[in-house]
Amino acid sequence: MRARDLGRSTECAVAIQAVDRCVCKADLEVSIITDRVGRTFAVVTLVKAPDLEQKRDSQESAFAHEIIARASDGILAIDKTGAIVFCNAAAADLFDRVNTEMIGTPFGFPFSKGGDWTSLEVAVNGEPVYLDMKTTPVFWQDQDATLVTLRDVTQRYESETIAAMHLEAMDASANGIFVTDTTGQIKWVNRAISRISGYSEDELIESEPGLLKSDAHESHFFEEMWDTIGAGRTWQGQIVNRHKDGRFYTAEQSITPINDNAGRLTHYVAIQEDITERLKAQTDLVRLAGFDSLTDLPNRNLFMDRLDSALDRATRANRRVAVMVMDLDHFKDVNNTLGHDVGDQLIVTVTERIQRLMRNTDTMSRLGGDEFGILLEDLEDTNAASRMVRCILETFDAPIEIADRVVKMTASIGISVYPEDKADPLNLLRHAELAMYRVKSDGGQTFQYFDQAMDDEIRTRVSLERDLREAIKNEELWLAYQAQVNLETGAVIGAEALLRWNHPKLGFVPPDEFIPVAEASGLILPIGDWIIEEICRQTASWRSAGMAPIQIGINVSGHQFEHRELGAQVLNQLEECGLDIDAVDLEITETVAMERTDHVTRNVDQLVEAGVSISMDDFGTGYSSLSNLQAFPVRRLKIDGSFVSGIGEDQDNEKIVEAVIGLGHSLGLTVIAEGVETEEQVAFLQARQCDEIQGYLVSKPLSAADFEAFLSSRTSAPSI
Repeated sequence: MRARDLGRSTECAVAIQAVDRCVCKADLEVSIITDRVGRTFAVVTLVKAPDLEQKRDSQESAFAHEIIARASDGILAIDKTGAIVFCNAAAADLFDRVNTEMIGTPFGFPFSKGGDWTSLEVAVNGEPVYLDMKTTPVFWQDQDATLVTLRDVTQRYESETIAAMHLEAMDASANGIFVTDTTGQIKWVNRAISRISGYSEDELIESEPGLLKSDAHESHFFEEMWDTIGAGRTWQGQIVNRHKDGRFYTAEQSITPINDNAGRLTHYVAIQEDITERLKAQTDLVRLAGFDSLTDLPNRNLFMDRLDSALDRATRANRRVAVMVMDLDHFKDVNNTLGHDVGDQLIVTVTERIQRLMRNTDTMSRLGGDEFGILLEDLEDTNAASRMVRCILETFDAPIEIADRVVKMTASIGISVYPEDKADPLNLLRHAELAMYRVKSDGGQTFQYFDQAMDDEIRTRVSLERDLREAIKNEELWLAYQAQVNLETGAVIGAEALLRWNHPKLGFVPPDEFIPVAEASGLILPIGDWIIEEICRQTASWRSAGMAPIQIGINVSGHQFEHRELGAQVLNQLEECGLDIDAVDLEITETVAMERTDHVTRNVDQLVEAGVSISMDDFGTGYSSLSNLQAFPVRRLKIDGSFVSGIGEDQDNEKIVEAVIGLGHSLGLTVIAEGVETEEQVAFLQARQCDEIQGYLVSKPLSAADFEAFLSSRTSAPSI
């Protein structure tokens, strides 16, 4: 450069600064000289330092090294032998080590030099760490090397894994799920929504939820839905959708708006559960709870609800309500002989016939088995109820044909009327049942209105049953013995044991009052057990005392044949008391012979095979005496006392007695007449060669002690 006269020294300094600003990338050498005349010059020399580039590279290298050292990603340099020659702090931290420990150790993981990001899983202190790795070829210390960048993505991997699990769970969910964008287009569906709707994933994606719309809802339904969603809340409710095949299905559905981190709406998530079958099952359960499964009639519970409501309406309108209880006569015989399938069809047919007579305001109910309830509302008087019940009974005039069989049925109907019968719904039904039972006891095939006397009778029976239970516990029951004699010789050949009850308050209770109660309540079973034990014990006691052997008649209930192992019971008791088979005679009624179930037959066969004597009591009062007599292995017929009492007064009774004696003898059976009270009756019976008699003419029923005294007073061959 050329020299310039700067004048004062200050000007020299300014010049140097100016040059320095203009030449910023070179070193300057400045010399101050004075010429011969005293002028001062600054000589500025631009010097290009030979190591300037090297100096700059060194500075940049230091800067780059500082950046690498402070980088959040792990950075390694791997030489061509696979050893680590450089490691920043972040890389050392990834492996829970320090830099110096890493230098010189093998990297140990395979990598390529392609420059793509790859995934790497390592174990650090036994815990998995997930890394993204990228490799780049570099020149390191005058040699080829590889720069490895490691990025810790463990948190992201775990988040992605959880998200994938959530997605898989959503896809595997039994509930249908679909996601829409803000415009309503479906962007994602799970497998269940295809199963529920019938549409494939391809058919649903990019379509709109309106594809499932059934038009089963009014517009306000959807308005309310979108108002809720638009307010940022989840909508929940039941919605009826249309399946691809056209059928409707009901879904329990929720729709939730989804916002991003900035609060902007991005998607809607809809979840739906097909509850069609569940609703159907609930409906079936409700119907099952209120309706009979065979006839589809209201059951007892629903009938009582309707009766309660009917009484309220009748009270307000000053009208009448009639409650009928109808029971089919001898329905059990149909089930036993033709089978329960025929019985069920019979119930259905009867239901259909009677329902044709019902008004819209009337209710027919199946109360249970073959018992029906009928509710008649809005009646002016009882005549309307009577007309209806007569129409019902007339429907049974036509035989019912089922499975190529013709069945003739009849029914018994009891009626109670409100407000004449001032009672609540439960008692109205009970009163109608009482009237129905009275009809059945009178032979059935008709109807009867309830009256208070029926209720009084039932209350008496209930009280009697309660007292009878106490009587069994308190040993108030006892046996009386009525002698039976041979009509030809006059010898006592046996006695009938008769049950007696001395009530502590009522005194003597007649057997025809309490024995039916015992039969109906089931108390006859423990009473029957006691009778067998007591007779065997008493007979053994008499024989031990030297009394001549006689046969004691035991009245046996059909319930004992049906619900006890009667054959084994009698034989075991005889053996236990040391008695022979001839010691007892079992007296049965024709009812037992008529209802010979498998259990009854086994008991009878066991007794007959052992040689136990069986007599048919009250012969001639049943419905099918001759057929039962042929089928049942009895030893003796007992002519009922009601026929014997007519001897000398009623020729029809005399003919019956004479016919029974002749029938018994023709079958090789012994015949004994009960209720003999006069010599005239004895003479008639002797003339017809009746074998034995029993009655007050011989002896009234006596206690065990009195009967023993009676036998002692008899001569060896007394007259009647």
